[in-house]
Amino acid sequence: MKYLAILKDSLREALDTKIIYFTVGLSGMFLLLVASLSFRPVPAEEQFRRSTEFLTRWLSRVSQGHAPRFDIEEFSSSNPNALPWEQDYRFSYIIEFPDESAVEDLKKKKDNPLGPKQIEEQLRTEFPWIEHLEVSEAPPANPKQFRYLVQTKGTTVIDRRTWIYEPALFFGALPMSFLQGSLAKQVEFITDDLIGTWGAGITMLLSTIITAFFIPNMLRKGTVDMLLAKPIHRTTLFIYKFIGGLTFMFLNTMVIVAGVWIVLGLRSDIWMPRFPLCLLIFTFQFAIFYGVSSLMAVLTRSPIVAILAAVTAWALVFGIGWGYRFIDGLRPERIAELPAQQQEALPKLPSWVFVTADVTHFVTPHYKDLDVLTTKLIRYDLMDSNSPRRKDIDKQVGSINWTESLGVTISYILVLVGLSCWWFSTRYY
Repeated sequence: MKYLAILKDSLREALDTKIIYFTVGLSGMFLLLVASLSFRPVPAEEQFRRSTEFLTRWLSRVSQGHAPRFDIEEFSSSNPNALPWEQDYRFSYIIEFPDESAVEDLKKKKDNPLGPKQIEEQLRTEFPWIEHLEVSEAPPANPKQFRYLVQTKGTTVIDRRTWIYEPALFFGALPMSFLQGSLAKQVEFITDDLIGTWGAGITMLLSTIITAFFIPNMLRKGTVDMLLAKPIHRTTLFIYKFIGGLTFMFLNTMVIVAGVWIVLGLRSDIWMPRFPLCLLIFTFQFAIFYGVSSLMAVLTRSPIVAILAAVTAWALVFGIGWGYRFIDGLRPERIAELPAQQQEALPKLPSWVFVTADVTHFVTPHYKDLDVLTTKLIRYDLMDSNSPRRKDIDKQVGSINWTESLGVTISYILVLVGLSCWWFSTRYY
């Protein structure tokens, strides 16, 4: 009951700052935007035509109007009523020049760049979802063109996650054809990039600002006198206040994470059971900076100093984590795994740089390691178990010493909270 009373008091303080209204409003607007998203599966014919139209436009620019025209005719599918990735396709691939002399010149070449073999390689590169592809010559309609018969059989697509979709905002009123891509990558962009990176960062920043007032307000003359007169130990009082700040962050983040999870699942029909677990990681990450904020609050009683200290800590921890990842990728054993051409382009660092990076990384909270775990939780449900990207994530997660990562980070938080409790318990108010 004491904890709930303190939490209720903290919530009242947060409402008084008015910033909480901004965060809730921002989350609500984002949820409405996500709720208005729709995803249209792009038919195979549209994908092929988009490719030929792009080739025609691009070549006409670079060749000043003398380029061939690429087109598709006589398109048909094995079962129009089936899902796009469950069909086989057949169509004529047309390459028509302004005059027939260009066609004759290409035919005389030993290795025609527009021959059936080259067209097959181009289609395999552009459409990796095709399982079996056959391109053969067909009789042209006129002497100015090359004509090929293209037949596909089967796809590598298992379900809707890896098929090409076109997103649209406002329930289809604003199509975004320039963002066409696999449905999994579009959901990944919203959950991992917008929520996991930018959304979590903004929420932590705003929560740091809001909660920075909790402890200084508790230490104001009159308020602290009334609290200390109650039969509650100072350490217990401070810990309740600290947990209250973490609870505020948890509830604040839950609105956006749970909301996006439900809304995006309904709109895309892709459900990610691991995504809500990110709530615990975000709260754990926030505890690092709230520990700094709380210590500075009891030392100075100034919310401004607490905010500046927490933001500075965030910048340092983020910079150290990013820098360590960058330097770790330049270790000789890491470079040796890359192709020879990439190895030559990377700088060779002296050994003292790696030692300095290891020591700095070890003695500071492992903030970026937790980001890696968040990425795994978000992306795992969007990838097939045999996906190379999923194996890369497993490799990255497996390279982290989690005993060290969690141990150092938890110790850092405990030291900050312990120092804050000691100072609060020994001061005269």
